[in-house]
Amino acid sequence: SSGINADWPLRPGDGVRIQNTAQLGIMTAKNDLCKINKPDYQSQGSVILGKTCKKAFVKVFNADEDQCSGVFCDVLEVAEVFLNDTMRAMIAAEFDKDFFKIIETEILNPVMEYNCRCSGKMMDAWMGCKHKIGEADIWYTVMNFGGFNTSAAYLEGEDWLDFWVDVVKDRLPWDDMSLMLERTMANLCQTNQDDEGKCYTYFYKAFNTLYQWFLKSTGGVPAVNKRGGNNRNNDVVVPEQCSTYDLSAYADMEAEDISFGDIKEAVIEKFCVEECEDVYQDTFLGCCTASMIQDEVLETSVKNTATGMGDIYKRLYPENEDAANSGISEYFGYYENAMAMLRNPTCTETDVEYDVTPCGGAGGEEELGEVSSCEGLSSKKAKICKKKAKKAAKAAGGEEEEEGNNKKNKKNKNKKNK
Repeated sequence: SSGINADWPLRPGDGVRIQNTAQLGIMTAKNDLCKINKPDYQSQGSVILGKTCKKAFVKVFNADEDQCSGVFCDVLEVAEVFLNDTMRAMIAAEFDKDFFKIIETEILNPVMEYNCRCSGKMMDAWMGCKHKIGEADIWYTVMNFGGFNTSAAYLEGEDWLDFWVDVVKDRLPWDDMSLMLERTMANLCQTNQDDEGKCYTYFYKAFNTLYQWFLKSTGGVPAVNKRGGNNRNNDVVVPEQCSTYDLSAYADMEAEDISFGDIKEAVIEKFCVEECEDVYQDTFLGCCTASMIQDEVLETSVKNTATGMGDIYKRLYPENEDAANSGISEYFGYYENAMAMLRNPTCTETDVEYDVTPCGGAGGEEELGEVSSCEGLSSKKAKICKKKAKKAAKAAGGEEEEEGNNKKNKKNKNKKNK
């Protein structure tokens, strides 16, 4: 075979062998990586990471109370609990709201809380040690037992081990991937000034809302608790026309064959309906979205990462190079059009305008509380600006009131003690 793997047809009994191999792999990884967490074993080498990277991640673990690199062991140790408990709870969830809440509390929140604290530290450690990843013994195990074709055409005569070590070490676009991670986390981990919580929660709720609307538009029926409701925000009334889309162009397709991408044009059309303006501003175009779409450094790093990954793919599958180039160009076109549209959403036939100010405002957080900063804007944008300013002022006033109450309580307590 000329591909990455040699032909390996499945035969009766292979399922059990694959399961046993997977369990053996998890046990081996656990025994190796959990040494990072144990001081008595930290000086030992690592089959998976090699000497240099093991030392780098031990340093991260010992650096502060976050103990970020302990995640390798933690993930392996909780895997069984996750599969047994969390998956069972998700399967047993009666309503969509319950299902998504389990994902939010058991998966999204802990994963993102870890990433907000640790992703930068972990990437820095990797960037500093990856040049020595070839010293890890795991390469020989993979090469000898992975069923790989060590004389495949894509190697062009190069040694299999040298080629793949070089891919992991240098050919992957690590600088762009590191920058993409840094900017993505900066945007997702910031406080959502339009609402409570972090921006990653905002995007998760927006996805949940779009899922419910997509389900309605394709003839599905969301599993909703009639008494508790299933709205993203129970005090927001969503007009029916804003949460259903005309998908008649896909009438001949099965519902399960229609993708989220298929409703893009239908969604865009609704953005210019005046009755939908407030709902769409809150749900899809809040300050979290504005921060993400106006981050041009993030956009450039995403494009560069995709290009770098595409170059590796074309090296592995040269027969697909033309299709790969065409696909990359097509998706880059979609991406650029979407960014341009979201950065400056305009509706020529209606009076709809959207505020796409990043969290913190164009000139910093302090401006959000000043209604005067809204002067000079168009009537629609001025209304949005003042609404945000009042919300920020109210939040600041609440903090001052709480501080005043604390001082008052302290004063009364001191009087009482006297």
